[in-house]
Amino acid sequence: MGATRSSASVLANRYATAIFSLATEAKQEALIVEEFSAVASAVEAHAELSAALASPLLDRKAKADILVAVAKKASPATQQAVRTVAEQGRADVLGRVAQALRSKLARANGEIEAVVESARPLAESVQKQLAESLSKATGKKVQLTLQENPELLGGVAVQIGSQRLDASLSAALNTMRKELLAPTNA
Repeated sequence: MGATRSSASVLANRYATAIFSLATEAKQEALIVEEFSAVASAVEAHAELSAALASPLLDRKAKADILVAVAKKASPATQQAVRTVAEQGRADVLGRVAQALRSKLARANGEIEAVVESARPLAESVQKQLAESLSKATGKKVQLTLQENPELLGGVAVQIGSQRLDASLSAALNTMRKELLAPTNA
């Protein structure tokens, strides 16, 4: 049974808080966040691996063993963090934990994270320009987390904390649709 979107975020944040605390004690925040994110990305990039981890046919220990094998080149602390999440039956929130860890590292470094969704991958020059613009607007150094979302059709949607700026083609089309369907007062 999968967690709802908001409960998955709360759960992921709890795991991230615990993992980041241990990483801080070990003075390995950047390393553990990078390695944990790499494991989560590897899982997301391989449909078969994602399907195996979502399968009810595999028990928690088997899922943990698979994830530790994926993390075989990672530090022991990262391997233990991955194992713990999986053994608790939460391999499904690995990506969200990684995202929460990146946010915690950015905050610890005096930065903020901006999650940028685009229909297609953004060119390096566009990424740099976007990061600079967001840094000027916020007064802080901005770390971009890039996500592809083909449903946007074009443009970008940016989430910084609780604020969302949706400059996507799909948002513009939805606005236009609402305006065209709104009753007129003539």
